[in-house]
Amino acid sequence: MNGSTSGLGGGIRNAGTLRLDTVKFSGNTAGNGGALANLAGATADVSDAVMDKNTTTGVGGGGILNSGMLSLAGSTLSDNSAPINGGGLNTQTSGTSRIILSSFVGNVSGGLGGGISNLGTTSLNLTQVRMNKGSSGGGIATGNNNVTLQHSLVSRNTPDNCSPLNTIRGCVNLPRSVERETNHRTG
Repeated sequence: MNGSTSGLGGGIRNAGTLRLDTVKFSGNTAGNGGALANLAGATADVSDAVMDKNTTTGVGGGGILNSGMLSLAGSTLSDNSAPINGGGLNTQTSGTSRIILSSFVGNVSGGLGGGISNLGTTSLNLTQVRMNKGSSGGGIATGNNNVTLQHSLVSRNTPDNCSPLNTIRGCVNLPRSVERETNHRTG
């Protein structure tokens, strides 16, 4: 908690193989990857983690900057922030992020992808991305077609859920009034 670096990974900078289970990262600050920076060629297996109120002062990844192989399960990324891309998670070109049974809530980016910014490959299964904020792609912003959603919900993000429009199959940008009604009906 409360780690700080001008470089990568305010909490942890991983260049090898990392396994984390039942951990909390809070109040960390880094140039990139506020809580965790997973470098190219590295592997991080994270489960039952809470990452909240972490920040980055550089490109992105207020919670996590991933340039390697990341598996994130049963975790919550909330209230993290980045000035440019990926308030919660920033998946770089060389990165693959597999997200299962997790939630991204209340993360903020000054640029793209309030919840998640993707330049590599990101898959979400049984995951919620809601109430995040960015300049575009408040929920998820991607620079390619390599984001997949399976039994996942992207909703109530500002100014939209996914960007660019129609690049993430299963992600729809409903008007707020329709989205509220849909959420009310589905519980």
